[in-house]
Amino acid sequence: MECEIYDMPLFQGGDRTVMEGILQRSPGRYTTFRKGDFIAMQNSVCRSLLLLCEGSVYAQMTSAEGRELTLDTLSAPDTLASAFLFGTDSRYPVSIIANADCRLWIIGREALQQILEQDRNVLRNFLTIISDHSLFLSRRINEFALQSLSSRVVGYLKDNHVIRNLQEAAFILGVARPSLSRMIAQMVEQGTVLKTPEGYTLK
Repeated sequence: MECEIYDMPLFQGGDRTVMEGILQRSPGRYTTFRKGDFIAMQNSVCRSLLLLCEGSVYAQMTSAEGRELTLDTLSAPDTLASAFLFGTDSRYPVSIIANADCRLWIIGREALQQILEQDRNVLRNFLTIISDHSLFLSRRINEFALQSLSSRVVGYLKDNHVIRNLQEAAFILGVARPSLSRMIAQMVEQGTVLKTPEGYTLK
């Protein structure tokens, strides 16, 4: 277990002696979740850092009207909630849901702060993780706020090469399945997208 913890991207290059001393005084805890379980609820208080050791999760935002939008899917090993932990209002802006059976290691905010203060390598890793997640989020906001659905479909196909399951793709793109079906039918008719035995691909 310990070797797995120190192999996480957050702790790579860190001083194990420093980290072990802090974590002995304020130990984290392992916990498991089954596929479909809520790991964190939108608007709940964020007091700990979540390290995804096994499995995958997705981050989902739900509006007051009940509309759901999937912002990101993350697979182990990865760090969850890094950008929310030290905010003025430390709350999850999204729900984090298990996309498969997961195993997480949870570190308290105070213990993490001590590690960051005493180990520059871990601090550098933490800042990189926050920056990368923030950049991804800004790109997603651009996709949903500024791009048309056809542009988002093209972007999705460039990243994933094929749409095999319309329901799954609609879930990721944050649209209703009928809307995505109509758009893809139009794009097939226009010649932008091809229907193949494997699914829908760019021409």
